[in-house]
Amino acid sequence: MSLRTKLLIFSIILALIPVVIVGTRMIQITKDELKSSANEQLSVVARQVAQDIDNATQLAPLRLIQKAVENKNLGGKEKLSLLTEVIKNVTDIVSVQISVEGYADPMLVNQVEFSDHLKKAALDPSDTLKLNPDRITDLLGDKDAFTGDLVYVREADAWLITAILRLDEKKFGYPATLSARINLNGLKRSIEKDQRTHKNFITLIDSDGRQIFDPDRTDLSRRKLVETTIKFLNADARISGVEPYDRPSGEKMLGAYDFPTTLNWGVNVEKRGTDAYMAVNEMVRDWQFSIVVGFLFAVLGAIVVSVSLTRPLFRLTQAARRISGGDLSFRIDAKSKKDEISQLSQTFNKMVGDLQQYMNDLEETTKAKERVESELNLARDIQQSFLPKTFPETGRIEIWGKCDPAREVGGDYFDFFQLDDQHFGMVIGDVSGKGVGAALFMAVSRTLFRILSAQDHSPSRVLTEFNDRLVALDQGANMFITMFYGVFNTETGQLSYSTAGHNMPYAKLSEESETFRMFPPIEQTMVAGIMDGMSMGSAETWLNSGDIIVLYTDGMTEAIDEQEEEFGEERLEELLNSYAGFSAQDMGEKVIEDVKRFQTGMPQFDDMTMLILKVK
Repeated sequence: MSLRTKLLIFSIILALIPVVIVGTRMIQITKDELKSSANEQLSVVARQVAQDIDNATQLAPLRLIQKAVENKNLGGKEKLSLLTEVIKNVTDIVSVQISVEGYADPMLVNQVEFSDHLKKAALDPSDTLKLNPDRITDLLGDKDAFTGDLVYVREADAWLITAILRLDEKKFGYPATLSARINLNGLKRSIEKDQRTHKNFITLIDSDGRQIFDPDRTDLSRRKLVETTIKFLNADARISGVEPYDRPSGEKMLGAYDFPTTLNWGVNVEKRGTDAYMAVNEMVRDWQFSIVVGFLFAVLGAIVVSVSLTRPLFRLTQAARRISGGDLSFRIDAKSKKDEISQLSQTFNKMVGDLQQYMNDLEETTKAKERVESELNLARDIQQSFLPKTFPETGRIEIWGKCDPAREVGGDYFDFFQLDDQHFGMVIGDVSGKGVGAALFMAVSRTLFRILSAQDHSPSRVLTEFNDRLVALDQGANMFITMFYGVFNTETGQLSYSTAGHNMPYAKLSEESETFRMFPPIEQTMVAGIMDGMSMGSAETWLNSGDIIVLYTDGMTEAIDEQEEEFGEERLEELLNSYAGFSAQDMGEKVIEDVKRFQTGMPQFDDMTMLILKVK
């Protein structure tokens, strides 16, 4: 056997062995990855279904009704109107009922659309949806709230669940309960749609292993996945997980289970192994085809290599090793032949030259980027130096503030300064836009405001003059700023304030309310920097011991979560009420922390600034 033949056979073997080994290994890895991906997908679906169940059966709307019903200031007509409005807006709640001990007939409000649906099925809506007192007592027991008691109305093909809240006898005046019937047909349709879309089998079961949304309540307790789910349900251990298993027919299955928090149900999501590994079967076929094609190319390539390429390729290998070692000055001797080796050598030389040029360009780009980042960090430090770092400690007031820009630098700012022995100024501003331009405009605005506020103690006159000066300085920048400026007299407790288009602060005034409320708007106002000659209105109030004033920018309320829902003023007001007993610093830091937690997973939308004044 000639050397060329030996080389040909040896080359073919070398070409095919890696293909077989790597292909087999890749198929196994792909199969494992697909199994992991399928398990993760099943877990996500199970978790989502459990969350959908929680969303469908949540008691939040009933909690709101409970507070209103227990409110002695509302009359019967107002309460009935509230019940009717909830029924109209919350489509899944088809009836709301107030039952009072000693009264035979409860107050029952039914959803019009669902009542019509029952009537078409020859059912009386009141008889179908009303809960008698004994039934309520059995379901509620000694608890304050209950959710459950799944009922199937066969004639109307409707699945209903009951939610009950115990009303506060002291506030309501009588022992009473608030109950509702919730229609789960929307949840059932959502699950059926998901099954069609993802080719999954989704099953809901109770603690006895009986199938939910099955009029016959089929017993599934002997299924392996159901057995695991029942075990966790009965142990009250809501631990989600995945579990592969074989059906009695021998079919391979992948399964996941999860649990809603509101109901004693389990969620099972299953997928056939053949569906999960479908891509592997296609990969095996492609791999077998690739082996055949690879074999043919290996034979052809081995012939070419054995005849004419051994020595030139060795030189190329040596050259590649030197280049991979970092010697970018090395070049291959590319002769003027018009064969593939010569072209490959020329391409090698061009690649090395391009790589060297790329390395040089990358080094210059990296240096430029580092300079920009250094300058932005310096700008951030300079801007932060404009803001107060420490706050005066007096026997009369406690104050704290913080500015958190969305980028390296931002357009928000706040300030707190002493005007004389008994007057303190507090200001917060928000420049249009973000980034470097807004930061420069903020620096100019802060300097101008400091000059004007030192000359006059009237917030209205300061903001009016500030607007005129800012318009004169703008020179076509087309930027503006909203501001709120207040002057507090520590001797008399008087707070005089004015605003240039800024949102009004929240205040907790002990003589007016036990909760935070927003200051009434000032009609005569406009953002500063747009038009000169505008006179800013003013107002005043008196602060007593325990009163709190909270100034903020719209970056707090306009923060969005992953569902693109705004944080909003209502959530901010709830947080302020929750932390009202904390110090000014603790109160502000906790509110900002909660806002950031709300927008987890999303970039910060806008600069966030807050300034809090507490009167001791």
